[in-house]
Amino acid sequence: MLVRSTPTPRLFSSNPQDSTVLAAGTTTVAGLGTDLSTDRVVLNAKLEPNSEGNFVYPDSDERLTAANAFSAVANAVSSTESCWGESIQWATRRPKLAVNPDAGQDLNAYYARARGGLFFFHDTDALTGETIYSGRSSEVTGHEAFHAILDAKRPAYLGAWDPDPGAFHESMGDVGALALALQNDRVIELVARQTGGDLRRQNCAAALGEQLGLAINHKVGHDATGGPWTRNAINRFTWVDPDTLPSHAPHDQLSSEVHSLSRLWTGAMYDVLTGIVQDNLAQGQDVQTALRNGGSELLKMQGRLLSPGMAPDGSFRFKEMAQALLKSENQLNQGKYSSLIADVMDQRRILLKGASLTDQDLSGSHSVSVTLAGDRFGPFQGMEVSHTVSGEEGRGLTENQQERDQLSSRMARLIANGEILMTLPNQDPSKLNLFKADGEPYKGVVVWTEGKPVIEPTYIIG
Repeated sequence: MLVRSTPTPRLFSSNPQDSTVLAAGTTTVAGLGTDLSTDRVVLNAKLEPNSEGNFVYPDSDERLTAANAFSAVANAVSSTESCWGESIQWATRRPKLAVNPDAGQDLNAYYARARGGLFFFHDTDALTGETIYSGRSSEVTGHEAFHAILDAKRPAYLGAWDPDPGAFHESMGDVGALALALQNDRVIELVARQTGGDLRRQNCAAALGEQLGLAINHKVGHDATGGPWTRNAINRFTWVDPDTLPSHAPHDQLSSEVHSLSRLWTGAMYDVLTGIVQDNLAQGQDVQTALRNGGSELLKMQGRLLSPGMAPDGSFRFKEMAQALLKSENQLNQGKYSSLIADVMDQRRILLKGASLTDQDLSGSHSVSVTLAGDRFGPFQGMEVSHTVSGEEGRGLTENQQERDQLSSRMARLIANGEILMTLPNQDPSKLNLFKADGEPYKGVVVWTEGKPVIEPTYIIG
């Protein structure tokens, strides 16, 4: 009888945090093919193995970036698919999500639907002189992977002009990265030492993208992020109508900018995680087990929320997403954490306990379109714009007009803030730089079809 040997799994350099928190270790990639890809993710770069046939390199070797970026994204996707019990079909309309480990010089990382994947960068820390690679942090790579995952599940969110869907996108990236970090033995051990199981204490899982955040602060010359991180899940922000918020604000205040506003939802979900871990400890679980199970439950909760008929299909406000979270917990998890979620959302002023939305039907979606009219739109006057809103159409002329008025007001604000890129009729938007001077992508771009200008989303998010 012929006995076939099982190939030895190939190792990849992997850092579940970044070098300011932990030294790089190793991991394997589930479902690795003969090339550097899985059935869902592909590395868009050449990577030669080391002398032992593995993809493990010292910190001084630039190949470490590609090894970490690919393995982290591939495992984030496979872990999420396994947890949610489904296969993810990308909004890119490509079978595999491309990982571009070093796309140039910048302190940045982003997901671009039209370009088919994730892009990571490098730059020099202005204070230390060290070269920083965003692809070497599994928190950063995990964050971007969850942008792609959410876009696959709810593609209308990236096309919405309201601030809440964009902020939820950013929060989904942070919450997903946090949940996955709490599945790693080394991270769990460190968080257990840092907190003793009390997640209200500062820890490396709550502090997201430490190395990148430090480099950003060093570049701008002041503490722009609130500490040695890009964002922190430990915060006490409460809901404020985004229409009343400034477009930018100091780190200790909310603004309508999506990274800033996202901290509200992330903080709320972190409070839910904290309560779950406390419940696990009360049931007699040791600290590390309570943390691991808490992270797993948080990831499952995101999957339930994004199940069909739960989270809104189109644009929404946070209170509507909170109602959907309660609905998914009640219907798909026997209400196990519904009381905890309701308490947190009430404390965060996102969804007050006395204000039920159970009678509001947000199933389905419909398109809202306007032609921009008035001096406030400047050179964009006369252009058409549309997006998808949750709920079925036909709720009355007054409500339909309100939706159009809201879209017009939203576009006026985006235009005033320089978020829309003007183009000429002979320009191809796909060949233009869709990023502003601060490194953030434009929210929208003018596309000309048969001489007619329409403002369309860029479908890029960092």
